[in-house]
Amino acid sequence: MTDIQIGEPLHVHAPLRLSEEESGQVTEVRQLACFRPRTTDEALVCLRRALEFFYAQQDDRAIFLRAYYVMTTEVNAAVHVRGDFTRQIFFDPEWVDQLAGKFARLYFESLAEPDGGTVLSPWRRAHEFACNGMRGSIILNLLLGINAHINYDLSCSLYENFRQYEDHRDHLLLSRRKFDHDQINNLLVRSNPKIQQCLTRDFGGGMRFFSSLAGTLDEMLTITGLKHFRERVWWNSLSFLSTEDEPERDLVRERLSWEAGKVADFITSRNTLSLSVRGLDGLLRRRRFGPLALEGPGGIDADRGFGRRMQLPFGAT
Repeated sequence: MTDIQIGEPLHVHAPLRLSEEESGQVTEVRQLACFRPRTTDEALVCLRRALEFFYAQQDDRAIFLRAYYVMTTEVNAAVHVRGDFTRQIFFDPEWVDQLAGKFARLYFESLAEPDGGTVLSPWRRAHEFACNGMRGSIILNLLLGINAHINYDLSCSLYENFRQYEDHRDHLLLSRRKFDHDQINNLLVRSNPKIQQCLTRDFGGGMRFFSSLAGTLDEMLTITGLKHFRERVWWNSLSFLSTEDEPERDLVRERLSWEAGKVADFITSRNTLSLSVRGLDGLLRRRRFGPLALEGPGGIDADRGFGRRMQLPFGAT
């Protein structure tokens, strides 16, 4: 094990520790599938190592992961009151930090070789699209990854966190968890302009073009979509919490996979508008990835010309 320090960890945590797999040289995907981060600090290290590998391999799985790194950086900054966060915005930052670690762990587990699960599992759809060698749409790669990670993984990681903290003891405690869950919505919306900027710089594509064309409609769709799906995630995690045995939990997982599969069907539908957007997005792609230049832990710099108000931290005016 190797001790590392990313920033100032929460006082309740010991110095961060990574396994040999997480701290050694990555030469194949199966090593990434063994990563098991526990907190946002550890998740950022693991995500950075995965990005370095995928960029070197020119692997389109880097597209979703690049956006996920920006989101995790933002959660990390809020949890630790870094960057332009001047006060704590969560009731229980340790709970959020642990949740984000579990959430990241499930992403890395998705990189393991398929083991005979359902063909339409959301992660299999996302990874197969990224690995088909066609240099496809940046937007579709991003949306398929977000669909799998939020609509499937997030309910599972919330349930794990509920059990770890025994949140089922008190309905008021669950209400406090819901507040922190909803605060993350604000962080994700705040991340959107930076994600568009990073993905366009590193991979090309038409994301910023379509965003500027849509104007504030793009921001409203992002806010509405995130809140809708993350609200469903919350109720799905409570379904997990209500289960009495493993067969019932398997039933919840099956429904999550089925519903995320339906969303993936919609994302990849071949109607005229979708094909036009995908075609232009693919046409504007870079031939090779740009250099990997990652942000350190901290808030996102708000610039006046690109969604400034969207990027202001919670409570700022």
